[in-house]
Amino acid sequence: MKIYGAKKCPTRDFLERVIKTEYGISPLPELEWTEQGKPFFPALPHIQFSISHSKSLILCALSDRPVGVDIEDIRPRRDSLPAYALTKPEFAQYQDWGGDWSAFYALWTRKEAWCKYTAQGLKALWGQTPPEDLHYGTYAGEGWKAAVCGEEEPPAEILWLEGGPL
Repeated sequence: MKIYGAKKCPTRDFLERVIKTEYGISPLPELEWTEQGKPFFPALPHIQFSISHSKSLILCALSDRPVGVDIEDIRPRRDSLPAYALTKPEFAQYQDWGGDWSAFYALWTRKEAWCKYTAQGLKALWGQTPPEDLHYGTYAGEGWKAAVCGEEEPPAEILWLEGGPL
């Protein structure tokens, strides 16, 4: 598993650059989407990927197995959001981690990454806690949090293409 990141740029351009960098494939292969909206390459089923973007950054996780990634800008929201969006075990962990927006987004990006990993989406998995039998990685920088979920150990770091955080 690898994760590439960059300052936000058009999603298709970023994905094309990542696929060329990692696999030497250019131009970008034809994309299709599942009913739940997860993109995939029908001609290259061995390349599994997930993309996420925030206001300023974009990430792409790559693997030969299912993978999900999420990145979020940390910003205040309604005070009631954590209790609404997190399951009881997640909310308890949120409180243990200090109950601030950084703690919320650490848990939220993990949940979103898991939902993308399953290709079922958040709506189908609302009210569920991500299982512990998968591998998760968490990442953070100035004003953002990110997470990845997959069947293999996540990388220690994001591979930033020029123009991204280092």
